[in-house]
Amino acid sequence: MIIVYLALMAGTGFYFMRRNKDADAYFKAGGRLPWWVVSLSIYATMFSSITFISVPAMSFSGDMTYYVISFGILLMAPIVVRWYLPFFRKLNLTSAYEYLEVRFNLPCRLFASAAFILFMIARTAIVAYLPALAISAVTGIDINVAIVAVTLVTILYCAIGGVEAVIWSDFIQSIILIGSTVLIIAWAICGTDGGFSGFVAKGMDAHKFRVFDFAFDWTKPCFWVVFVSGLVANLASYTSDQCVVQRYMTTPDEKGAAKSILFNGVLSFFNCFVFFSMGVALWTFYESHAGALPAGTKPDAVLPIFIARELPTGISGLVLAAVAAATMSTLSANLNSAASAITTDFYRRLVLLNRTIEQSEQSNNSRLLLCGKISTIIVGLLGGAMALWLANAEIGNIYDQFQRFLGILTGGLGCLFFMGIFMKKVNGFGATCGLVANYIVCFGLDQISLAGKPHVLLFGFLGMVACLIVSPIASLLKGNRN
Repeated sequence: MIIVYLALMAGTGFYFMRRNKDADAYFKAGGRLPWWVVSLSIYATMFSSITFISVPAMSFSGDMTYYVISFGILLMAPIVVRWYLPFFRKLNLTSAYEYLEVRFNLPCRLFASAAFILFMIARTAIVAYLPALAISAVTGIDINVAIVAVTLVTILYCAIGGVEAVIWSDFIQSIILIGSTVLIIAWAICGTDGGFSGFVAKGMDAHKFRVFDFAFDWTKPCFWVVFVSGLVANLASYTSDQCVVQRYMTTPDEKGAAKSILFNGVLSFFNCFVFFSMGVALWTFYESHAGALPAGTKPDAVLPIFIARELPTGISGLVLAAVAAATMSTLSANLNSAASAITTDFYRRLVLLNRTIEQSEQSNNSRLLLCGKISTIIVGLLGGAMALWLANAEIGNIYDQFQRFLGILTGGLGCLFFMGIFMKKVNGFGATCGLVANYIVCFGLDQISLAGKPHVLLFGFLGMVACLIVSPIASLLKGNRN
């Protein structure tokens, strides 16, 4: 099942390769994709193997407190449709960060693009590591071999097929992902003593369904901390993440893009609850089968072990293909989006525009297309190398690690686009100072050790606050000097 699935995904890339005549087709699919395909592509991109494996692990070992993050999806979707989407569609950009040069200056654009690329490499590593853990548990294949296999296949179809191959494969993968999720939950609940009523009773008795913790303590993931983190994370994802913004340009019109965003928001909100419920179902299952789970099993390994030991032969292969689907959908989006940022923000802006010898449009398109493919391969290899490091290092909760990278590297990007659209008096100098202040706060909080230190989920929010305070002040001072 796994081999067949990987072969089909590779074939997708070769099928769409013939339609990539220029860079516009490679990075924006010529704006010809239906909204419902784009919507499920956004869903598949945002819900990766991090969601598939780490989210159930959190409710398995704790409760559903982190589900509050998904509230930000429902709140941000209409805001994005009302204010951000028309803005991006009107500009018709290949890279979202092109706007930052027009609104502020070139350093802001390059800094933001570089931060995004670094985040994509880190995200690629995490989402490649988690399914390799599952493949290793089910098949006995060495985890390093599994990482290399998944990464190389994704690089192959992404590099040759472009964004159209990425989005259509995301669509297929999202269908497999949803079906497998339902299958796992149903199997775990049926295996729980008392069935569904036993699942509910055991979960309630152990407080596994607890969502709201209204304590005022910024050192732990209580409601306020998680809610604020969800707003910042979704603001950054839906307004400054090239993975998502790039998809706004692939539908024929703005109305279709709006439908894809709203539908994805609702689907993601409910599906997030399903994944947390999966963790509770796994917990009630193993509570009903004492000794079935090996002692000392890490929470992130519970779902892979359940797939390997509890599901029937053949079904486990299908579900594992879904885990691979969750991985490859996100990996492909990461690679294509990072490649578009490298090609547009660095190669085209710093190399092609500065050539003294005028090149033909066809020649430039060929160069951009080649740069996109090479960049895809390089980003994929760097992410794969970092995944190998994760597989052989002692690390904590993967979801917290992901939120740490998300807050540190992307919070400031969402702030830049917010200031660009809504704070007209902020100039390029002020935006640059604000961005620097954001990263000083984020990296400072990450590195220092002190009593009462804010929870990792708040790093991005506090960095954004610093940016919003410093930027207007610096802009005013610069204006007064002029």
